[in-house]
Amino acid sequence: MPSVVICVVSASIVGCAGGEAVTVASLQAAQAKWRAAGLADYDLVWRSSGARPGTYRVFVRGGEVKAIYTRHEGREIPAKPGQPRFYGVDGLFLTIAEDLAQLDQPLPFGKPRGTSVVMRFEPDPALGYPRTYVRDVSGSMQGISVEVLSLERSTAEIPPPIGVR
Repeated sequence: MPSVVICVVSASIVGCAGGEAVTVASLQAAQAKWRAAGLADYDLVWRSSGARPGTYRVFVRGGEVKAIYTRHEGREIPAKPGQPRFYGVDGLFLTIAEDLAQLDQPLPFGKPRGTSVVMRFEPDPALGYPRTYVRDVSGSMQGISVEVLSLERSTAEIPPPIGVR
């Protein structure tokens, strides 16, 4: 199994002290807290860096992702991903779980066993959603960082993208 290096994830930078290791138990505990919170209607803003950098404003109603806007040249545009479910909180958990499952593969993240892999996240203490997540695979460009900028309960009508006339 690859070694796991302990590193830090803060709200704005990745350093070396904080968050917690992604394990089956830590991920399940955070997901259980999220399910217990029962948020089916919310607005979420998150950004990522690494393989797929971007900032996303996501509208979830009735537990389903209804709209996703991404920023481009100072304005928002509607995003139409093949699997919108990956952009809500449940999708962030799914991404982390899929990354964790990579560690059991013969070539985790396409690298030989023993390659150092850092996977840390910071679950929200009240709701359990991942506030931050970082994955760093030594010797590769497969690192990612995700930061939730805001999550608000909302049943409001989905607004149009910002900056679109």
